[in-house]
Amino acid sequence: MASTSWSAALLLAAAGCGAGVGSIGAVLGRDNDSQVLYVRDAPRGLAAERAGILPGDEIVMIDGVYVRDLSSTQIRDRLRGAVGSAVELTVVRAGDVRRIRLVRGELKAQEGIKPKEEQIQP
Repeated sequence: MASTSWSAALLLAAAGCGAGVGSIGAVLGRDNDSQVLYVRDAPRGLAAERAGILPGDEIVMIDGVYVRDLSSTQIRDRLRGAVGSAVELTVVRAGDVRRIRLVRGELKAQEGIKPKEEQIQP
């Protein structure tokens, strides 16, 4: 596997501030060079885990829009939505392309999840 540099800030997907804002319940990381978006963690009991999302999955599309064409803010905005609303992710896992429909769950004070920063040396 080629070495990559990860962005310093990891996204807690769909981290919401107000009542009614839904989350896909996954911690994401993005490669600075390739703009590839990966699932870093899918905590137990949250929407991503319930839908079968796994750490290491590459998110290629959100509702049919390529993520490489989107900024981090645009990605977050597309992943956020009303609690109970659905979003479709196109993911690549071990070379297989999958479409996974998630129903956003309520985000409760970031569920106690603290994104991790990992440095990968070249």
